[in-house]
Amino acid sequence: MLTLKVLSSGSQGNCYLLQSGEETLILDCGIPIKEIKIGLNFDISNVVGVCVSHAHLDHSKSVADFEKMGIPVWQPYRKSKLIDHMKFGDFSVQCFPLPHNGCANFGFYIKVAEQKILYLTDYEYCRFNFKSLAVNHIFCECNYQKKLVEKGLPNYKHKVMGHSSLDYCKRFISDNATDALQTILLFHMGAETCNPIECVAEVQKVAGNGVYVDYARAGEEYQLRKGKGRKNDE
Repeated sequence: MLTLKVLSSGSQGNCYLLQSGEETLILDCGIPIKEIKIGLNFDISNVVGVCVSHAHLDHSKSVADFEKMGIPVWQPYRKSKLIDHMKFGDFSVQCFPLPHNGCANFGFYIKVAEQKILYLTDYEYCRFNFKSLAVNHIFCECNYQKKLVEKGLPNYKHKVMGHSSLDYCKRFISDNATDALQTILLFHMGAETCNPIECVAEVQKVAGNGVYVDYARAGEEYQLRKGKGRKNDE
């Protein structure tokens, strides 16, 4: 069974546990290592690797802790000679660059258990199209709605050049959706710059009724199936 457990999502920190059988791949580690260990029930033996999108602390806070434990940590933004593909246990992962207001940042295309997953966060746009890959699950940032962002905000430039709007999120999904798409989870939502319920409803219109759409909340765990995606309690 393939599942995604959300430990934290947003500017306070981002960390997600992608679990297949007995193996766990961690996507970003921007929270204290103790919190990650709690999410793992204090058992790190099944962690096969950590993929980190970029250097900002809300995504990379616990990198050194994992390195000290001898767990492979992939930080493609740090490599002078880029390696674009890695293998972590049964997880096959390919990275691709994403613009984040001048900061080196990468998304990940993941294959495991005959399923295909896209993970994109902290990006203004994506110049790649994945439609031919027939992706099953999309985890993508939906950080703000334009109507809720004031141009006078101190971080306005970083907000619009370093993060994905609802409008772009919808466009990306429309451009990449196929009949294979089953699950869309919206990540890194701005606390004051988006309404999660509205965003889910808008994305659902683009995705269609056959696709499960939700936004990431700490503590939630999602089953990722070839059939309709759903939370464990459904």
